[in-house]
Amino acid sequence: MMWRRAGVLVLPAVAPLLLACAGAAPLAGERASPAHNPGTIAYLDAGGCIAWVPLSAGVAGRACPAARGRVSAITWLDDRTIAYLTPELTRTAWRAIRTDTGEDIALYPVESPRVYQVGAPQFYSVLGDRIDIVEGAAVFTSADGSERRTLLAPGPGRGAVAMVTWSPDGEGAVLAEGAAKALWVVSRAGGEPRRIAAASSGIVSWYVPAAGAMPHADLTCTLPGESTWRCEPQPWKPAEGDAAVPGEEVVLAWSACPGATGYELEISGPGGVVVHRRISAAQAQRFTPPGPGTYTWRVRARIGTAPGPWGPPRTLTLPSERLEAEGQRFEVGG
Repeated sequence: MMWRRAGVLVLPAVAPLLLACAGAAPLAGERASPAHNPGTIAYLDAGGCIAWVPLSAGVAGRACPAARGRVSAITWLDDRTIAYLTPELTRTAWRAIRTDTGEDIALYPVESPRVYQVGAPQFYSVLGDRIDIVEGAAVFTSADGSERRTLLAPGPGRGAVAMVTWSPDGEGAVLAEGAAKALWVVSRAGGEPRRIAAASSGIVSWYVPAAGAMPHADLTCTLPGESTWRCEPQPWKPAEGDAAVPGEEVVLAWSACPGATGYELEISGPGGVVVHRRISAAQAQRFTPPGPGTYTWRVRARIGTAPGPWGPPRTLTLPSERLEAEGQRFEVGG
């Protein structure tokens, strides 16, 4: 993906531009657990109002701000707050809709928010999977290239796909098709696509608990006291103490920090010796434990070269050839 800074967002009708804070490098990964919460999708509907649709539990809703018809960007701030921007607000401040009360609130301080934009389609997920638009169809390719399949294709009553937005955890994508930009949700794991809106403007933001929002904005210029310097990335997979498979890569993933330009991952091996430290723009990194033992990993966000505080540590265990089960020791394969 190619990223560039923007002060005023321009959203073409054919290829809408989507907000994002930082680009995520292609990264291979694993699927989420069956209990994974797919989150909520917010979008700007064809009438210029802000709508939201929970993908599992929750209540769908719609709010029409006074700036209806002039909203040029939306982004989730948390699980019940959707910020929006208009051309007039680029020199003042964002505003936001509260999904629980319908209240329209101002976000301060009064200054132009720092926003990055990416052209549609957004090909890669944070896990390294890819969606290409091929003759109007959305074609999925797995991170390792072993799997390729069509997720959504033109057909009777359905137009060509014009936009792709991955979920922040890489487990799904929302696609806009046809002249009315009907919105479809597709799963990385497969299954039937789900249409969540018959028409939209093509402006979408997806929120997943613990993984954050995508696309999202840099809040360091809009919410005092909520800057990246105080944001601690929260590890969310694998689970605490999960066992790794000898010789196989593990994907370590964490929540997003608004405004971060990168994330620093530090991994300590048995005895507390640091065995891996790397900075990248992605909310996940791959790691192959070099030997048996317990590994502790933590992450901190960065703006340029300035680091924020470390998030809470989490452990990962690589068992040795001798395993312990129900209090008895035995040899693997013995």
